Amino acid sequence: MKVYYCILPDGFDFFSQDGLLDGLPENITSRLSDNNSIKRMLSLIGWHLLKNVTSFNFLKTVDFEEKGKPFFQNSDLYFNISNTKNIVTLAIGSERVGVDVEKLREPREIIYQRVFSENEIQSIEDSYDKATQFTQLWTRKESVVKLFGGGISMGLTTFSTLEDCVKAFKNKVAIQKVLIPNYICHLSTYQKVKLEVEAINPRDLI
Repeated sequence: MKVYYCILPDGFDFFSQDGLLDGLPENITSRLSDNNSIKRMLSLIGWHLLKNVTSFNFLKTVDFEEKGKPFFQNSDLYFNISNTKNIVTLAIGSERVGVDVEKLREPREIIYQRVFSENEIQSIEDSYDKATQFTQLWTRKESVVKLFGGGISMGLTTFSTLEDCVKAFKNKVAIQKVLIPNYICHLSTYQKVKLEVEAINPRDLI
């Protein structure tokens, strides 16, 4: 499994998007927001990151599951994209995958009961570094949810991600940490995979 990440520099222009839109096929651009926003720019960079490691023609085969998870039609290649603030991450390989990346986040107790199981909540409360534990668990949980292509309505509190091998939604899931400097990132697959991590210069995409 290859994991690519692109960290955007300070002062990056998030609003010059026309050229990036022109460089993607219609099946993808039609799914993007009409708002010329930072969120849309991060999505555009994610798609260009995927194009950079595959091809424009391969992107033309992308379709979307009912809940919005993208996939390649008629292919044994799987991928998942995550972004936050100044980073975009792409996981791609021969196994179905979910990935999530975050900058360190302060705990938000208001979401505990909707996202975490009882033992996950206890682990945050018992931690000497609550922000790190919260962010670790958040990315672990999100990567599992993205593996299945669902959302919070799936019942996130029904399983715990404290262990690297868990059972979620009646399936065994392997959770692995992805080492990216200054970020917290986790990846989920149905079985443990060998990870290769590579940084991509944003100038190679834009």
